Amino acid sequence: MLSGKTVLILEDNALIALDIETVLDELGATNVVMEGGGSGSLTEQQFDLAIVDFRAAALLGEAFFIAIERHRVPVVFMMTDPEMDTPIGLPGQFEVVQKPFAYEDLHAAVARLMG
Repeated sequence: MLSGKTVLILEDNALIALDIETVLDELGATNVVMEGGGSGSLTEQQFDLAIVDFRAAALLGEAFFIAIERHRVPVVFMMTDPEMDTPIGLPGQFEVVQKPFAYEDLHAAVARLMG
């Protein structure tokens, strides 16, 4: 499903990022780029899919969300409290997975976005 695809993981918790990477490896992702949330250079890179902790993305600011929209990158938002953080009104294709997450939930969200 993700063969030949480059996927961004934007997650400030290293253990969660490794769990996400495990799922992406199982789905055949070719290139996984991990970012903890501090780099403004992310808006310069191209990705086929992004797995994003919503709070970490919010720290990057509006430029991150504009870049995601401009490049039409599908996003799986990882959220600890969907009621507070729900990205309603954000443009583009996205799914929401609540933390802590089950591998099956992340797999299903990626499948819906990447078909």
